[in-house]
Amino acid sequence: MSGHDQVTASTSTLERFTLPNGLRVVLAPDRSAPVVGVAVVYDVGIRSEPQGRTGFAHLFEHLMFQGSGSLEKLAHFRYVQGAGGTFNGSTHLDYTDYYEMLPSNALERALFLEADRMRGPRLTEENLRNQVDVVKEEIRVNVLNRPYGGFPWLKLPPVLFDTFPNAHDGYGSFDDLESATVADASEFFERYYAAGNAVLAVAGRRRRDPRSPSPTSLVSGGRPTRTNWPRCPPLLRPGGCRTRLTTSPRTCPTWSWPRCSRTGTRPDWSSGWC
Repeated sequence: MSGHDQVTASTSTLERFTLPNGLRVVLAPDRSAPVVGVAVVYDVGIRSEPQGRTGFAHLFEHLMFQGSGSLEKLAHFRYVQGAGGTFNGSTHLDYTDYYEMLPSNALERALFLEADRMRGPRLTEENLRNQVDVVKEEIRVNVLNRPYGGFPWLKLPPVLFDTFPNAHDGYGSFDDLESATVADASEFFERYYAAGNAVLAVAGRRRRDPRSPSPTSLVSGGRPTRTNWPRCPPLLRPGGCRTRLTTSPRTCPTWSWPRCSRTGTRPDWSSGWC
């Protein structure tokens, strides 16, 4: 980007409200491009997993793409990509998010897709076994078979914390993943996946055919809202982290970086170990 290029800041104000079903909505209008982004964030993540079900939050994220009440398996992929859009999901410590990026005239399509799987994904034995294998392969490729791949995810949490929600392996042990059942998935869905435990965000140019239903009406149904959603324990207990850190290894591999020598005439490639 040259010094003359500038990115125009959006002057639109955010609009926030809550639907009757408990879904929190954030609208961020932006007419700078004919595209729209839709994201649904659920208040459930790795720290919500019960003992004996490590990796279940990530596994369930995969199951949310395997069909829903009105759509067969892989239909979500076809409808988004067929409109020229992209999509994905990700699992974090305290939340799981799903999003679509589409041309603005496909906003209703994205909202319908999210609303339909919020009402109920297709939780079948076939889908579960297939996605268990997919998640196990992800673990092999991204963690186990990558040099130091498990360092931040598998090795550090037990050093930093001593409570199960904070210290366990969020990717999941193969034993826990293989022993998961459809009943476990259904219970996890009923416990965490509902409008009252989620936030819907819509950003971009919202262009709509006046004859079509309003965007909020597409996601205003679903199961009745609740107010007593499970909450994760705090990350730290007073004085519980500093002592544990003193016993952890003090060497970890990182990238080397250029540092100017004392003369300032050439870079000095410092060691990449800390």
